[in-house]
Amino acid sequence: MKILIGIYFFLLHLINLSKSTTPNILIFLVDDLGYGDLGCYGNSTIDSPNIDSLARDGARYTQMYSAAPICTPSRAGFLTGRYPVRLGLTSNDNRFRTFNSPGQPGGLPHDETTMAEIAQKLGYRTGLVGKWHLGLGRNGEHLPTRHGFDTFFGMPVTNVQTCGNKKIYNLIGGHGEVLDRSFLSYWITLTGKVWLTFIGIAFATWYFYSRKLAFIILFAGAIGFFGGMWYTLSFTLLSRSSCLLYRNETIIEQPVHLENLTLRNTNEAIEFMKDTVTIHKKPFFLYMAYIKVHTALFTLPENVGRSHHGAYGDNIEELDWSVGQILQALKGLDIENDTLVLFSSDNGPFLERGIEAGFCGRARTVDGKLSEPLRGAKGQTWECGIRVPGMLRWPGHIISGQIIESVSSLLDFYPTLLKLWNVSSLIDRPLDGVSLWLQLNLINQTLLSSSLFNVEKERDTLFHYCGSTVTAVRQGKYKAHYWTPKWDEGLHACPSVTICPCLSNQHSPPLLFDIEADPAEELPLDTQKHSKILSLMDVAVQEHKATLIPVPNQLETLALPWLFPCCKTQGWTRVFRLITNSCQC
Repeated sequence: MKILIGIYFFLLHLINLSKSTTPNILIFLVDDLGYGDLGCYGNSTIDSPNIDSLARDGARYTQMYSAAPICTPSRAGFLTGRYPVRLGLTSNDNRFRTFNSPGQPGGLPHDETTMAEIAQKLGYRTGLVGKWHLGLGRNGEHLPTRHGFDTFFGMPVTNVQTCGNKKIYNLIGGHGEVLDRSFLSYWITLTGKVWLTFIGIAFATWYFYSRKLAFIILFAGAIGFFGGMWYTLSFTLLSRSSCLLYRNETIIEQPVHLENLTLRNTNEAIEFMKDTVTIHKKPFFLYMAYIKVHTALFTLPENVGRSHHGAYGDNIEELDWSVGQILQALKGLDIENDTLVLFSSDNGPFLERGIEAGFCGRARTVDGKLSEPLRGAKGQTWECGIRVPGMLRWPGHIISGQIIESVSSLLDFYPTLLKLWNVSSLIDRPLDGVSLWLQLNLINQTLLSSSLFNVEKERDTLFHYCGSTVTAVRQGKYKAHYWTPKWDEGLHACPSVTICPCLSNQHSPPLLFDIEADPAEELPLDTQKHSKILSLMDVAVQEHKATLIPVPNQLETLALPWLFPCCKTQGWTRVFRLITNSCQC
């Protein structure tokens, strides 16, 4: 199959070489950036002039939605243009909603074709700088270099509090302050029901059957309790050894040094662009997937205190500096007009991190008023968890200063590139996104192939998945919630369990909102008066589910200690370092 795909794209490459439809592609994807974190989206306490310039000089989307409300599935959907449930990269189990260890065997399936693979076959030099989070697998079989990227410099999993010598499992106070919590307390909260069951069985055995067997059960339970603690602290994201930095397929830091990582990533991105243009003399496809602004927060010492919004604001402003440096490099290489730029975020802000999290933001209602802050957070399909900033810039092609208010998705960038490259999608891999070109005002409308333009479709329905379940549906201005999370008291988040589970509250009939009039989702509509809308949504959900083909789940596997990366070690030295959680270089 891969050979046929290769021949297909080689022929398309020969065709496209004669057309001016191969601009450089530069993608800025930020981690956990809130809808309200940038000046061009209404923030007045954080300066982001370089990012704001993308909105000024291009198109800004007011209703751009992520492919999922959390990292791994969102990034998978973005790179493939397909709902992540089709890829086996979703889970309703809160422990497995993302890759939680570099030792898990799963990853982005190789029978899926990323936009980087298409670009590579069309003659682009492709690079990823920053965060991957789509699996490592056995012997690095799922690293970016196995999915269409010529070069990779970054973290194969993700940055978490552990990487900054902080605790993932701390609680958050009523004012967003961090409340210290021991791992033992967190472990009991997480697994307490299991151990209470063990103790109950042991006491029942003692009372009704055998004291000796009861002691054996208690001993086995103790081994499981403390063994589970050791395993979790050694082979999941609670271990600093999981904070890896790779160059291509080689570990270069374990754990990663965060403080100057944005500076290093920026330099890597600029060098990649320079080398591609001046040495390789090819167009480039650069996926700049920022480690920021996921916690642990980090900045260079000179950037501490530069904003009026604390450590989080400092991170945004350092991010903005990085974007500015890369945009300036485009000018220096005289390729600004030959580069299509996308800027967005993988999901909403991680409110479980309190004052270290972003801002959900406010949206304009249909009558021009500002709404209350958007509801929810990362990991949820309330608006705050999935509505993200979105900007497209291509000087000389996309008319500057336009605002796109139609419902759009990060699933859409894949078919947008296919349209630009005059490439048809593969028949056995139906896309869930739609091209963005129909929405855009272009300086030269004949830029794109009229034959493809005529058959482009508009979106009827957008399905919002939380885990493996459609928890919300958007049709036109209406949005229905079939499931919502149960928040910790006084919050719109769930720090007690790290992030809110998807399936806490089921709604039948669903909660229905007019998002154009009520983007904050405060005023549920009378479902009896809108029964026709709900019926259309129900039909759409059933028709969508009928297109899903069962695939192996890539996330719902525990980390295998022998797959856990440990740099520059072999044999018994590797075993010792894995057991003692001391892998480092």
